[in-house]
Amino acid sequence: MDVRALHCEHCGALLPDKTRGRPQRFCSDAHRQAHRKIASVPEKGPRYRTGRPKPKSASQDYDFSEEFKPENRSQKTHLRFEKVNDVTFKLTDGEATNVPASHGQWGGYRTTKAVAWVINIAPGEWLARCHNEASGPSSFSEAKANALAMARGGAGDYFIENPIDHLNGLQAHLLGSDGTPE
Repeated sequence: MDVRALHCEHCGALLPDKTRGRPQRFCSDAHRQAHRKIASVPEKGPRYRTGRPKPKSASQDYDFSEEFKPENRSQKTHLRFEKVNDVTFKLTDGEATNVPASHGQWGGYRTTKAVAWVINIAPGEWLARCHNEASGPSSFSEAKANALAMARGGAGDYFIENPIDHLNGLQAHLLGSDGTPE
């Protein structure tokens, strides 16, 4: 049996003598973790975050002009409109997605992903939406053409921040306070 005294590898404190099990190397978990961080620094630096990220130098500046050019949002050429209900059509490329089940309300199902939307906001007035851009109100054929153009990378008439407030505000303005078209 080895009778030499064991010391903590981090601080050098004397460790209690154990008769069974693996010999103890550290006096506490904090010293074990601290020693691991000090002893295992690879060539590329520590594996953990050492502090706040440092700002980039002038040599690391990036030209953002290429990054913010309009992109072709849909590389697919086969886009089609699907009727969702009496007042809503969605522009889709046919890619399917799963809608998860909601217990007690509906079972899960598959549906096509929407690329853009055409929404009837008042009789004869349609709104085209794609991401955070909107176009209209306009006729149904113009709204479909605008939605198709926005899905292919064109710009809408304006940007919207809150789609629900925007839609409610447009309907209130077009229908008036009594619910009839102005």
